[in-house]
Amino acid sequence: MKKITKLLFPLLLISLFAQTAMAAFNDVPPAHENYQAINYLERTGIIEGYSDGNFRPEQNVVRAEAVKIIMAPLYENFDAVSENPFPDVPPDQWFSGYVKKAKDEGVISGDGNTGNFEGARNVNLAEFLKIITLAYKVDLSEYQNPTEVIYNDVQDLNQWYIPYLYYATATNLIHADPSNNIQPGKDLTRAEVAEITFRLIINVQGGDVQLYLSMAEAEMIKVLQYLDNNDIDNAEVAVAKAVQYSNNAVSLSPDVNIVLAADKIAGSFNELVEAYRAGLNLDFAAAESHAGLAWNLASEAISLDESVRTLAETIQSIAHDMAEDARANM
Repeated sequence: MKKITKLLFPLLLISLFAQTAMAAFNDVPPAHENYQAINYLERTGIIEGYSDGNFRPEQNVVRAEAVKIIMAPLYENFDAVSENPFPDVPPDQWFSGYVKKAKDEGVISGDGNTGNFEGARNVNLAEFLKIITLAYKVDLSEYQNPTEVIYNDVQDLNQWYIPYLYYATATNLIHADPSNNIQPGKDLTRAEVAEITFRLIINVQGGDVQLYLSMAEAEMIKVLQYLDNNDIDNAEVAVAKAVQYSNNAVSLSPDVNIVLAADKIAGSFNELVEAYRAGLNLDFAAAESHAGLAWNLASEAISLDESVRTLAETIQSIAHDMAEDARANM
């Protein structure tokens, strides 16, 4: 099993209690579905916003932009381009260096009929998955010849994109819509590209366990934002997802202390939300009880891994205040 890193789970959450509202972009608040992915990629220099301070998450991504997003973090230098890497990509284009590198590495090829790259065309899901998995040299051997149809709108398992699609499904890079369709030809938005890129990077660095922990973290960030806005309904949805993701991580690595500690942290978040709900219902005894459970789970997290101490103690402080408020109202 790949080594479980401590890079994302404790470090981001520790700072986020103090900086919950410090989003990188005006139009991507902490409650945004893709907040964590977008902020991470901005901090690491993989993506950037516009001069007005916005990211424009719903804007489509063209193929030239997609290649830059994928290739830029993988290589330190991009050689000057002296000739067209593709007929429609002259050397003086801003993206020509990234395109040339992608071509040289076997990540992209021209259109079968024209040989063109078509950089101004929107990138779709199937194309993006192929480019990013090839760029990161993902081993696709076990996804080459699947026999099970998993999406309603992808019945032909001989399609060229099947290995990339099935890898992305198995590693939680993508998910079907409520009708179990995946839409491989769908044009991707900036938010969707950021999410897939982020998840693949985390998967490559830390495997499925780190990905689940990262997804749990993203939901806990949302919990903080929802509670700050007195939105208990969405807070309950988010915390349920956080607990599920952390449980998934534990099922994969039941003997790794940081994973167990992360699961305790998710559980303490759940108890804080339960305490908040009980307080709204004027059930102050229940509120006090849930706050106490949150404090205890945070304590157990510390005993499992010291790296979560700052976060756990912050949770304990919140739980203490909630318990005091509950007792004052009883």
